[in-house]
Amino acid sequence: MKSPRPLIPVLSLVLAAAAVFTGRVEAAPNILFLIADDASPHFGAAYGCSWVRTPHIDRLARNGLVFENAYTPTAKCSPSRAAILTGRNPWQLEEAANHWPQFPVKFGTFSEALSGAGIAVGSQGKVWGPGTAQTADGQPRTFGFRSGGRGKDFATFLKERPVGAPFFYWFGSHNPHRAYKQDSGIEAGKKTSDIDRVPRMWPDTEEVRKDMLDYAVEVEAFDAEVGQHLAALEASGEAANTLVVVTSDNGMPFPRSKGHNYDISNREPLVMSWPAGIVKPGRRISEFVSFIDFAPTFLEFMGVVPEGMAPVTGRSLAGLLKGEPDPARSSVILGRERNDVLARPGTPSGLGYPVRAIREGNFFYIRNFAPDRWPCGNPELGLTDTDPGPTKAWIEGLGQGDGFWQRAFGKRPEQELYDLAKDPDCVENLAEQPAYAGRMAALQERLMSELKRQEDPRVLGGGEVFDRYESPKGEKRQ
Repeated sequence: MKSPRPLIPVLSLVLAAAAVFTGRVEAAPNILFLIADDASPHFGAAYGCSWVRTPHIDRLARNGLVFENAYTPTAKCSPSRAAILTGRNPWQLEEAANHWPQFPVKFGTFSEALSGAGIAVGSQGKVWGPGTAQTADGQPRTFGFRSGGRGKDFATFLKERPVGAPFFYWFGSHNPHRAYKQDSGIEAGKKTSDIDRVPRMWPDTEEVRKDMLDYAVEVEAFDAEVGQHLAALEASGEAANTLVVVTSDNGMPFPRSKGHNYDISNREPLVMSWPAGIVKPGRRISEFVSFIDFAPTFLEFMGVVPEGMAPVTGRSLAGLLKGEPDPARSSVILGRERNDVLARPGTPSGLGYPVRAIREGNFFYIRNFAPDRWPCGNPELGLTDTDPGPTKAWIEGLGQGDGFWQRAFGKRPEQELYDLAKDPDCVENLAEQPAYAGRMAALQERLMSELKRQEDPRVLGGGEVFDRYESPKGEKRQ
């Protein structure tokens, strides 16, 4: 792939972008991007979660911004991270809409654009994956990051980067991804009574509460990693002009969450801090934002106009950081295709579970394009679209005749509609209630109209293409 480069000198763009932004910053910000693996909005006090303690993230929140309605377009690692890197929704990324895919060579990324512009770009941990990514000549694709995402730690990167030049650094944690040490929450001194509420789609049992506490320990481990990166940043003297972004790639690894299309699946924690650049810190942002907004934001702040990237679908978040209301951010679009490989026989790598959804105001509308398929994969194959763990095992043990089993693993109707103000756990489907017919029709029209504009094959009559894409993991399994 041709190396992206700025269309005009990088320094001029950097200074111009910074001057337009606030008038208080004399250079483009550095950017430190810290992303958890499988966390819902349970970032301690920042999100009102009393049973998870995240003091480092909470400090960033007090001095920065908390986004209350940040969404990943697909609640699974590979497609979620592909959306971050490209600024495009997964259904606009061909194979990369699926989990465990081959990342298409044709789609450039913001990190490659930054690297091509001469900006120091580093990383440690998980960037994109799982899947296979290669360049046009068959070499491993690094996405512009050192060592393909297995680079040096942040403190070393800071010491070795060019002095005075802006940098972008991505830290991809493996917390709170499963597997967990069972009862680690209890061992850490937590009590099941600490949890104020178990989501209604799971049974409120001691086993489920203990599983949630084990998850809490892993979220707290991520917060400790955030603290380590902040300490290194402060020691470098770069903290004032560094935009710190803390988020997660998809929802918690529990039934009906990670990999699915509900609020607990797709709504993500997002905290941003930038002492020299954010206007009126301490604000909470209610506008709807998507992970596809990261790429245009980072490119704008760095002052880089890329070559080699398909046009982004997302919009820069710069206005929100400046304190400007954005009434156009009144909704967000979500979806999924194939998650676990061979979860449903039918193609060489298995059929997916195609969904598109829209969140607007308090309403969440879902269109299931193949309601005859099992959303978690076929039961006889292990319901593999839900990660294994005590909560999954407990619900599986209830059997298919139980309501909790059906909510977690059962087949779903073609349309779902939820009022999150009354039903934040998306349990009471309103799609068949006449009183909501008008609302549902309007949401469906808005969703389909936007997906057609984005040239989504799923609504243009070619959606089966996502099922036909083969997976490197599928080839190994066969």
